[in-house]
Amino acid sequence: MQANQLCAANYHYKRYTLAAFLDAAERLGYQSIELWASGPHLHLEDYDRADLDILARSIRAHNLTLRCFTPEQCVYAISVSHPDKAYRDRTVDFFNRHIEASVQLGCDRMVVSTGFAYLDVNAEDAFNWCVEAMDRIARKAEAEGVTLAVEPFTKYTTHICNQASQLVRLLKAVNSPCLKGLADTDVIATTAVDTFSSFIDVIGAENLGHVHFVDGHPGGHLALGDGALDLETALSKLESIHYDGPLGLEILDRSYVFEPDKPLQQSMDWYLAHIEKRM
Repeated sequence: MQANQLCAANYHYKRYTLAAFLDAAERLGYQSIELWASGPHLHLEDYDRADLDILARSIRAHNLTLRCFTPEQCVYAISVSHPDKAYRDRTVDFFNRHIEASVQLGCDRMVVSTGFAYLDVNAEDAFNWCVEAMDRIARKAEAEGVTLAVEPFTKYTTHICNQASQLVRLLKAVNSPCLKGLADTDVIATTAVDTFSSFIDVIGAENLGHVHFVDGHPGGHLALGDGALDLETALSKLESIHYDGPLGLEILDRSYVFEPDKPLQQSMDWYLAHIEKRM
């Protein structure tokens, strides 16, 4: 594992400007970032091509590489599992526009999800809607050269894709070379069906497209070292499969929003200490 795999992310900087986040990431020694595309930082409807070009130049000027682009898809009205076709069509358009923005920002990896799903709607119908819409998004990604990483959510959001076996079913149904899986250390622990290692074994190392590497109790999406997750074993698993992709710090706990630099510094310190032990 390498230092440049750990990606600072702007989730917990939402009370600060995007410029402040980029300044902090560079100052704290990060080489890579994951960019959460959401208001107040990056609501795509407020950005034209010129704005995206300015942002791309700013990222490069901070000596940073954008390794993953993550559109907001929990708060916004976005779901490929929704029974309303107009809702799903809007979701496909949303993701396709973000694929184009990802390319313009020089990034070849983007996070997608199945979105919220109703419990009183037939699960097979919802799965089939999801497959049809995700297939359209995947074809766009193939044309643009972007890898899509599907993020399973907990049962509080959906029952369509919570665990590794469900993710495998979705990947097989869509059958696109650009559609991969995302392993989130905290979501996997919260769901408590797979371990981090078994999750990767089930989907296959070749299908691991991105990792959200955070701590938790489980739950919380905390800075590294602030929770109780077995992150050491997770690192060992990633090392054993020769994973060279990004590790996104999806830090979400609101306790960090007033002093957001601290969890980034702590996470970098934790990560460097643990990978240096392996050298």
